[in-house]
Amino acid sequence: MNAVAVIEAAVPASPREEWLNRGKNLGAERRDVDWRLADWLSEGKAAGHLDQAGFDFLADNLGIGPAKLKLIHKAAAIPTHLRDTSLTVEHHAHVAELPVQEQIELLTEAKRQHWSDDDLRKQTITRKVETGRAAMLSQEEWDDLSRMQFLHVWNRASVAAREDIAELVSQSHMRCIDA
Repeated sequence: MNAVAVIEAAVPASPREEWLNRGKNLGAERRDVDWRLADWLSEGKAAGHLDQAGFDFLADNLGIGPAKLKLIHKAAAIPTHLRDTSLTVEHHAHVAELPVQEQIELLTEAKRQHWSDDDLRKQTITRKVETGRAAMLSQEEWDDLSRMQFLHVWNRASVAAREDIAELVSQSHMRCIDA
């Protein structure tokens, strides 16, 4: 029996490719560490080690802000088998309160469209409102929704209407405007 073996010579990566690969590996490691932190925070909360004061204590001692820690912890609600490791824990935190099918849909779209976690946060807020779950919005999300709606209207208003609104806002000293 005659057999022919083909052996391909390894082509060394260029210095730029090596540098890019190191960056990709670091990014993957960072996402992995965030997930490990998320699961660790969940363990601590389940064991009764973590309350609001605990988040503040950890923020001071880990060098991670309390808001970031809460996002990381929120993401841990998504089961391991539903996590997309190419997206950040922040991406997952923004969809964590949605039903599983909607989590999957939005995470898939975020990956396909290369959405930032902020883009996904806005899409999640919009989805909650569109599906009648506005009651699920936190105060921060309500504020974000208000800003999004204001910008939507502002960007479609005529210059004259924008000038009128700007004048009313400047005269209001940040109080309610009756117009």
